[in-house]
Amino acid sequence: MIFIFIIRFITATCLFAFLGKANIWLSPLSNVLLAIGYRIFLIMSPVFSKICGKFAVAAALLIAAFGALILCFEHSWLLILGVILVGIGLSVSGYLIKAEVAETPSGAAHNKIALNAGSLLSGLILINFQTRNLFFALGSLVLFISFIIAGTTTHKNRHVVLPTGYQKLKPNQFIGWALLGVAIGIKLFGVFSVLPQYLLTKLGNLPSWYGIMILINSGIVILLQLPIIHAIERLNKKNLSLKVTLVIMFTGMLIIAIPQLFCAEKFIGALIWTSLLTIVECAASYLDVSASRDGALFVKETAVGVGAGLTVLICRYFNPSIANFAVGFLGGTLILSAILLLKTSLTQKHVSKIIL
Repeated sequence: MIFIFIIRFITATCLFAFLGKANIWLSPLSNVLLAIGYRIFLIMSPVFSKICGKFAVAAALLIAAFGALILCFEHSWLLILGVILVGIGLSVSGYLIKAEVAETPSGAAHNKIALNAGSLLSGLILINFQTRNLFFALGSLVLFISFIIAGTTTHKNRHVVLPTGYQKLKPNQFIGWALLGVAIGIKLFGVFSVLPQYLLTKLGNLPSWYGIMILINSGIVILLQLPIIHAIERLNKKNLSLKVTLVIMFTGMLIIAIPQLFCAEKFIGALIWTSLLTIVECAASYLDVSASRDGALFVKETAVGVGAGLTVLICRYFNPSIANFAVGFLGGTLILSAILLLKTSLTQKHVSKIIL
């Protein structure tokens, strides 16, 4: 278990650090592909598991290490190749590890701790690391170390298959949960794309304190995730849990749309803006419960990458004066559309066991 924790911690650190620096060191297209790929490539997990068996995680990490090394070069096509390899490696290894450890409550808890610990460290890296090639080279090195750890550690020789249940979804359920997945991706990238692009537009550079926002994001999740999700779960007695979660999500899209109202170009404004969005993120975790109940968790998880990619696409290519509003408007529209499609889920109680 300790080796799996170390691997998850290293990969999470690299992922969040790469996403943070992508705003200034990668081309807009490469940034979009990285945002999409880190989640959507998880659909390749069964292929890796079938071909590589117990070495599937190691194989994925080796690909990610090679991709990170390619990012040291600035040629556009090499950047595209690099982010695709990084996306494949990190998404596949992350899903395979999660599939293994989630069999026990302890494993699931340690997986979440490793993710947030990695996010915290990435914030420190973003504050202090300003050398491009050394950044990606060291990222490649630590991913290669993870490859060695995974290759020499005993793993169960299982073949991971696509989750069942999503095949039986009605069209309105499938589309509804896919739209919510896209909306979650948009919300997740508020801190990793909307805020840094807003800061670049207002200040002309990414201030060193931006990394502190990543630290705050992770810290709030660690402190408030359990209290918030338990509070939402208690509302299930009145059949309000999913409805309240969607209202909170919609409010989050309004916050994303108007960072200027919070004066987010200043440290205190960015602190308030980030904190509010992180609280929304904690509430959004209840959507995992609801999606699992409907057999739509895989659909939702895959669609998150699409939302992340759309956010980066809008922030990097749209006129800066309307980009934030466009992102928030899109997210809000997706949530309202999903509500119309998921009337059945909204009228039924979501009986579940939340793994702590």
